[in-house]
Amino acid sequence: MTKFSRESQLLEPVARFAKRKGFYLQSAELPFYEYRIDLYGFSHKRDATIAVELKLNDWRRALEQTMLYQLCADLVYIAMPERSAMRVDKAELESNGIGLIAVRDSGNCACVLLAKPHDEVRQVYRLSQINYLKGMAYV
Repeated sequence: MTKFSRESQLLEPVARFAKRKGFYLQSAELPFYEYRIDLYGFSHKRDATIAVELKLNDWRRALEQTMLYQLCADLVYIAMPERSAMRVDKAELESNGIGLIAVRDSGNCACVLLAKPHDEVRQVYRLSQINYLKGMAYV
């Protein structure tokens, strides 16, 4: 039996993983139109943004959501429990530039597939999200 029974249980391990990659400025449930990005982060050093969709099983639904998140993030990932991540069609994710993070029962994360930079990002959306994060940091 897997340790994860709710998507929210994936948030802390994935947030730690993103911080280790330099994405220190973060928000959970960041609004983007009618969606909420499970984890959005910004790295000052890399001048890069990351969006992560957390899912327990339904990677196809996550793929739909992450393709939309490419409008506002430089790098986009799906994060799932390791058992579920092993069943994902990695070729389909790769062809869309979406990365995959496996969350182990121990709480450690492994990058199964690196997200690729893409041309879909719209600077107006990206900058709006970064400014939202920066505004939160001073609250």
